Amino acid sequence: MKDFYDDQNCFVCGKKNLAGLKIEFCENPQSKEVEASVVFPPHLQGWENTVHGGLLATVLDEIMIKAAAAAGIKCVTAEINVKYKKPAFTKTTYQVHGKMLEARGRIITAESRLCDATGQIYAQATGKLFKI
Repeated sequence: MKDFYDDQNCFVCGKKNLAGLKIEFCENPQSKEVEASVVFPPHLQGWENTVHGGLLATVLDEIMIKAAAAAGIKCVTAEINVKYKKPAFTKTTYQVHGKMLEARGRIITAESRLCDATGQIYAQATGKLFKI
């Protein structure tokens, strides 16, 4: 299998990706979750001032991968299920949280959510990740 290498061009977190979000993730030792803040710029909208749903799914996916990485596991997404609760808006700060739930063989299960400053959930996801 090809070795996966982080060349810092990831759309979500890569520092070298000029069009990327450049999100910085950190682990919260109390909650055991990986967390980050994100602001979606207007060029990532679907409807006017509304973040395109595919971008929400992308960020929810990435933080599940980061949650596994925080546990020392390198993986890729095998399956993701996203539930959209409310439209998210561009130029608004959101918090994204991800948590690894279980590691069984080569499959990791994880969950993530995107919330506003009050904790209101705008989108959430569950996923199966494949160890590489």
